[in-house]
Amino acid sequence: MQKLTCFLLTLVIIGSYSCGGDKAEEKKEIDPEKNPLGAMMNMAKEMEENAKKQEERMAKGDTSIKAIPYEELYKYLPENIDGYKKGEPTGGTMTMQGLSYSYAEVIFKNDNGDDIKIGLIDYSAAYSLYSMAAAMWGLGMTIDTPEEKAKSINMSDKVRGWESFQKKDKSASVFLGVGSRFMLNVEADKQEDTEFVKALAGKVDLKALGNLQ
Repeated sequence: MQKLTCFLLTLVIIGSYSCGGDKAEEKKEIDPEKNPLGAMMNMAKEMEENAKKQEERMAKGDTSIKAIPYEELYKYLPENIDGYKKGEPTGGTMTMQGLSYSYAEVIFKNDNGDDIKIGLIDYSAAYSLYSMAAAMWGLGMTIDTPEEKAKSINMSDKVRGWESFQKKDKSASVFLGVGSRFMLNVEADKQEDTEFVKALAGKVDLKALGNLQ
């Protein structure tokens, strides 16, 4: 799996250089199942365009793209989950010249000691980090092995990501990129599929996050 991931990320990097040459070429919708390399090239070009827009805003002194303080991110995390007790949220904000991101996380536990972990990261002024994490999500990729069943998911035009079910330890997770800025991660023990973690992700106001600029 690690070799496959490295290979695909290498293709994304190659695609980004390939797309940078002809700015006049119109970006076309490509079916990732029929043309995965073409889809990667389109995605790399989109990432390049978004990164340039962010750099231009920062050069103009636009302070609105700074990451939201982690205390504000807490407000987007669920307050309660049936059958589970909420722990104390944790988080942090990191800021330096040209880079800013923040994160918030909360863990819920039930009486059997099973965990649900929900984390939210704001990559507002660290777009390169976001783009690397989300590089393969638009490719329609699927994985099915004796250990894992996983696939990319597309919930809306501003929300796409990756769902994974670990067959042996019965854990499920979903990673969602929201509005090319936020990353939402939901993990849960003792599951039979990914439906529960996707439902928990729906408790977060993804639409509000996607509309933040």
